[in-house]
Amino acid sequence: MDPTRPLLDLGFTEYEAKTYIALLRTSPATGYQISKEAGVPRSMVYEALGRLVNRGAVLTLQQGDTTRYTPVPVNALLDNMRHTYEEAIDAAHESLSRYEAPVPLEQVWNIEGRDAILGRARDMIANAREELLLAASDRTLVDLVPLLREAHGRGVRVRVLVSGDAELDFGQTVKHPQAESALQQLGQSIVVVTDGSQALVGGTGADDTVVWTGSRHLVFIARQYIWQEMFTQRVAERLGQELWSVLSTEERRAIFGE
Repeated sequence: MDPTRPLLDLGFTEYEAKTYIALLRTSPATGYQISKEAGVPRSMVYEALGRLVNRGAVLTLQQGDTTRYTPVPVNALLDNMRHTYEEAIDAAHESLSRYEAPVPLEQVWNIEGRDAILGRARDMIANAREELLLAASDRTLVDLVPLLREAHGRGVRVRVLVSGDAELDFGQTVKHPQAESALQQLGQSIVVVTDGSQALVGGTGADDTVVWTGSRHLVFIARQYIWQEMFTQRVAERLGQELWSVLSTEERRAIFGE
C-alpha cells in the first residue's frame, strides 16, 4: 500500500504527504535532507513544509541559521485533525441546516453508488421511530447491523428478511430461500421501509441505483413485499410436510430452496 494514501485521503497534497512520511522516517532534518528522503524537489519542499507547519503537522527547530523540522507524532496529529473536523462538521451542520428545505418525498429520487445508498439506508434506520422492515443480503446486512441493533434498543419493531445465512439476536429475522434469491437475483438488492412513510428499493453494488420515496403507494408496495415474503416463509416453516404434499416441484424449490 502506498504509505501516502491515508494522508491523501485526509486532504494532504502529494508533496505534503511525502514530506510528512519522510520526517517520520528521519528527523529532525533540514529541508535539503527532507527533499532527498521524500523525493520532493527542493523548490517545492519548503512550500510543503510551510503548509505542514501551519496545519500543525510539523514542528520547527532553529539552530543558528539552519531550520530543522520534526513531525508531530501520528496520534497527536490525527487526534487534532479529528477534533478540527468534528468542530467544522458541527459548525457546518448548525449553519447549513438553517437553509435546508424538506425533500419532497412524494417524488421518487434516484441514489447512485454503494456508499451513497448505504448512507441513505443508515439515515433511515437511525431516524426510524416505530417500525423498520429490511430485506437485504448478508453482505449488506453486515454494514447495517449496529444501527439495526440501536433501533431495536430504542423500541423500534425491527423485522429483517435475509437473503443468506446471517443470524440476528434481536428483532424478527426470516431467511429467504437461497434458490429463490438466486432466481430473483437478490444477491445485492436492498429494500428498507421505515414507519410506513419512506422506502428505499434497489441494489447495493458499486454502480447500482436505488429509488428513495415517500410516495404512499410505493411505500405500501415495498412494505407488503417484505411482509408477504416473511409470512410465506413462516407458513412454509410451520406447515412443513403438509404443505410439501400440495406444492408443485417448482413451488417447492421456490419456497424451500430444494
